[in-house]
Amino acid sequence: MRSHRTAALAVAALLATLIGAPDRPGTTPPEREPGEGGRPAPSDWFYTQRAFPSGTIDPAAYDAALSRARVERAERATQMLGVSAVPLVWTQAGPYNIGGRVSALASTPGGTTVYLGAANGGLFKSVNSGVNWTPIFDNGFSTFSIGALVIDPTRDSTIYAGTGEANSSVDSYDGSGLYRSTDAGATWSYSGLAETRRIARVAVDPANPLRLFVAAMGSQFSTGPDRGLYRSEDGGATWAQVLFVSDSTGASDVVINPAHPETVFCATWERVRHHTYRRAFGPECGIWRSADHGTTWTRLSNGLPAPSDNVGRIGLAIAPSRPSTVYAQIGSGSALGYIGLGLYRTLDGGESWTRRDGSGTTSTFNNSFGGFCWYFGDMAVSPTNPDRIFCLGQNLIRSLDGGTTFLTFTGSAHVDEHAMWIDPSNANRIYMGSDGGFFSSTTGGSIWAKSVDLPITQFYACTVDALNPARLVGGTQDNNSIQTSGSPTGWSAILGGDGFYAVVDHTNSNITFAESQFCSGGTGPQRSTNGGGNFFAPTGFVGSDRYNWSTPIVMSPQNHNLLLTGSQRVYRSLDNGISYTTISGDLTTNPPSLLSFGTISTLDISAVDGNLFYVGTDDGKVWRSDNQGGVWIDITAGLPLRSITRVTADPLAPNVVYVTLSGFGSDESAPHVFRSANRGATWSSISGDLPNAPANDLLVDPLDPNTLYLGTDVGVYATRNLGVGWFPLGTGMPVQTVFDLALHAASRTLVAGTHGRSAWKLDLNQLPVSVGDASKAPRLALSVPAPNPSRGRAQVTLDLPRASRVEVAVFDASGRRVTTLLDGDISAGRRSLMWDGTDARGRRVNAGVYWMRASTSDSHATQRLVRLD
Repeated sequence: MRSHRTAALAVAALLATLIGAPDRPGTTPPEREPGEGGRPAPSDWFYTQRAFPSGTIDPAAYDAALSRARVERAERATQMLGVSAVPLVWTQAGPYNIGGRVSALASTPGGTTVYLGAANGGLFKSVNSGVNWTPIFDNGFSTFSIGALVIDPTRDSTIYAGTGEANSSVDSYDGSGLYRSTDAGATWSYSGLAETRRIARVAVDPANPLRLFVAAMGSQFSTGPDRGLYRSEDGGATWAQVLFVSDSTGASDVVINPAHPETVFCATWERVRHHTYRRAFGPECGIWRSADHGTTWTRLSNGLPAPSDNVGRIGLAIAPSRPSTVYAQIGSGSALGYIGLGLYRTLDGGESWTRRDGSGTTSTFNNSFGGFCWYFGDMAVSPTNPDRIFCLGQNLIRSLDGGTTFLTFTGSAHVDEHAMWIDPSNANRIYMGSDGGFFSSTTGGSIWAKSVDLPITQFYACTVDALNPARLVGGTQDNNSIQTSGSPTGWSAILGGDGFYAVVDHTNSNITFAESQFCSGGTGPQRSTNGGGNFFAPTGFVGSDRYNWSTPIVMSPQNHNLLLTGSQRVYRSLDNGISYTTISGDLTTNPPSLLSFGTISTLDISAVDGNLFYVGTDDGKVWRSDNQGGVWIDITAGLPLRSITRVTADPLAPNVVYVTLSGFGSDESAPHVFRSANRGATWSSISGDLPNAPANDLLVDPLDPNTLYLGTDVGVYATRNLGVGWFPLGTGMPVQTVFDLALHAASRTLVAGTHGRSAWKLDLNQLPVSVGDASKAPRLALSVPAPNPSRGRAQVTLDLPRASRVEVAVFDASGRRVTTLLDGDISAGRRSLMWDGTDARGRRVNAGVYWMRASTSDSHATQRLVRLD
């Protein structure tokens, strides 16, 4: 058995080969493997952020946090720290039509009933051939990453779901084992193997459905014995590990000969992934065969590549119409650029193999994996023609001659293919899962139709247009920067690549900023002046700087011309993002790493003091500048050593600031949220009773600074007493990794961007007490001397059906309170108020959009006003 230490020594000798080729002169982004057109490979950002500084993610800690979150949801769905209320209900904001990474598919003959596993969004079912989908795995299970699906070939109502995506992507968590449903997905039961963490394939013996095989890759970020091939003879009640190679090698595929089920083939894959290196290849990658139902195994070699570091991930497929024909899709190691190593075939049940694809690095097969073949591991053979095969990679390729020649068959489907099902009753009906969702074809793959009813988009960041709360904008995993004018099914792409932070100018919605990975390849936040129709790169950026995979962008709430972004240092724009200059040195610890680490991960500008800037880094540093970046003060002291996910300046109090951190602690009440009342000179934990899970974003309610909203890896939490006690916020949204929150303060709309179940909206107007009689709501009417927009004084008319305590306030488009017009007990009837266009200090406000808001204890109303002077 190869030990972890031996594997680590082997890796150390190969570190120099693990860095991808530069995308352009002057840059060497280590997390990018070379790909077609320079396309970056999936990043380690999710993992490094959560594993810092230990280098590992404790799966037990994650399971505990997720389980606790589910219990709290059930117990406190309608409870808000003792104040009863009608439950706040999250509603789906979409997108449904964009999709996300689909990691597993299974269907019944005819294709009417389909099951779909998402990399980070759970399990879905369709009863109309993939047109519409219903989640069937949201309640009661401590996982939402699916690695494998299979339907019992003897009973269509029995389905097995293996949890934990095995594609070596690192923006999903380990799974919690195997689950079984015997009623077509209506209910599920646990079938063991939680310790395997990542299940790549499940196979059911067609002659004995009680005999199951599970190919398990083990924990994504650590080595150990819980990997390899497992077998159950009693339908999953008990398990035996029947093939084990080493603590660094798992099983990536298993297939059973349908004509002779005693013959089983298994592929093993050597894979070690840490925050300082990755290894997805090695001499332990190979193909194994058993002739006695998996009891004993022989490694096959005749005609196959010799064991070496050139061999990577392997996918297997048996030809159903001629089971002696088996195909192997073999990827290469880093020395060959993680391309395809070859398509191999045996015609004699594995005794001998021949390479079928064209030789050389320029062949269609070799180049179909984009330079990161470890991300792909599936292939399929037609049920009626043993020479008609499909290989899934960055592109879908098809061969009609058993792999000798290939044509690209991606067509209109999204790239990065992970799962395929071919109808055994009609070989022209094909279902495919990719990074872009679910695709179906009735023409053998020549024409594809996309599902537009699948809310599994993986957001990195999201925002809401301050001038139009219906317009949401955000960045997503491999599905661009996208936006909607309000429809959950009407999202569209505005900037290509993986999308991340987006900003909409709060004085002009046409001015929109977006980025792709590593701050658009080191060229800076892209700027559009037509609402995302076209984007242009700014000037002033140094391409050789270190940029975060998800580089932060922030616009000053007071001055829309002032923007900040960063690499290892801070960049500032004073002309609305047209040009930038650096205003700091390296604010990180400059840690040695082969990956893009040691970068600025969060920035903020105070809404009440435009000179006050904050910076947080992924290696645990926090900084403050009181003079727009002229001098930077290290305010890290008092914070634990964790990756900094967000620094949030209080929108009302200039000296109050919050910090959220990632990673898992050593105890159940690990601190992940800190507050300072003196600009970071000292810090206090306000984590209270939060679950022990990464905190990703924090917002302060501008109507009540004691109320905070927190996005975590186990959902959204809130506190109404500055962290003394936290509660799960709202119902309706499944427990999910929430990367980003956005608040439209005027309309009281909270938006959550999840990394697996799209975006959600929550109407906060019902917080904090029960909803009153709608007939008693204050009626806020707005009239102005001239038609709205106005250049003069604005008259606010307030109608109250009953005596109430009422507050009427004015907010700007960023949600900052400008002034309060009324705050007191008011008798029933009509009252007129005037706003002269000044703030609370008597200063005239700038032209722009403002919101009037009237609030009683149980209802609210808003009105929009545009000022021209």
